[in-house]
This record gives sequence, C-alpha cells and structure tokens, in this order.
Amino acid sequence: MRVRFNRKTLPLVGMLMIMGGCASVVVPTEQVELTRSAVHRAVAADATQYAPLEMRAAQDKLGAMDRALGEKQYEQVRTLAQQAEADARLAETKARASRTEEQLNTAEKGIDVLKHELLSEPNAVPTQPGQ
Repeated sequence: MRVRFNRKTLPLVGMLMIMGGCASVVVPTEQVELTRSAVHRAVAADATQYAPLEMRAAQDKLGAMDRALGEKQYEQVRTLAQQAEADARLAETKARASRTEEQLNTAEKGIDVLKHELLSEPNAVPTQPGQ
C-alpha cells in the first residue's frame, strides 16, 4: 500500500511529527532526585576523604547533568544521572569500607596494648581457683 500526501495533508503530517517528538521527551525528575540523594549520602559518608576519585567523578557528572538539564537535553540528563548515581554509590561504599577498616585497625591495636599490659605484669594474670 502506498501512502500519498497532497499539499493540504503535508503540513498536518509535519505538525503531528513535531508534536509527537515533543510529547516523548520527559524530564527525568525522579532519576535526578535519586542522583542528588546518592551524592549527598556519599558526602555524608566522608567519600570526599575516603574515595576522592569516585566522588570527584560523581560530582563532575552531577554538574554535567545540571548543565544538560538547563539545556533540556533530557536523554543526556538521564544518562549522566545514572552514571553519577553509580559513581556516588561506589564512593559511599568505598568510604564506609575504609572507615570500617580504620575502626578494625584501631580495635586490633587496643587489643594488642591490652595483651602487652597483661603479659608484662605477672600479678595481672588471673589465676584459676584452687591453685
């Protein structure tokens, strides 16, 4: 089947195509908010200190996302938001892991100090009853 357009229907078809293109572009507000939230959580987890490369990548992509949002390039906004969210989650996870490792090291040092103190004082070692 062959479709024919005459002079009267051509402008109508063009207008419908333009309107269809505008209707499909949706601002990814939910993704943008998820991304901002992920970046804020990463900052709160001290990711700037413990995972600076990942945090910098997330912040750079967040800035690029904001610029694309201002330019109404919504597909680019969505892509950058997803990437920034992933970077921020990675930064947060690395920061939490580093902080946990620091706490573990501190606890191990405390245990070593206590062991040393117990072993250096002969009267400090508890004896069992009946000895």
